[in-house]
Amino acid sequence: MALGLLLIAGSALWVARAAEGPDGPARTFSERRSYNQVKESLHEVFPRAAGLGLAGLALTLLGARLRARSRP
Repeated sequence: MALGLLLIAGSALWVARAAEGPDGPARTFSERRSYNQVKESLHEVFPRAAGLGLAGLALTLLGARLRARSRP
């Protein structure tokens, strides 16, 4: 279950990092990225991050099912 939760958190952080851009968060208003720049970055990352998040969800559900089975 813990591995699944780590995968979910990792995929969320991956998408957030892609939205920030390669230089990190903007310090001033003039350094902000445009809507199209953010959109293009997220369109590149989202399919793989969504797959990773869904794999984490599957592992979490599998771990919960196995944990419930082991208890009397």
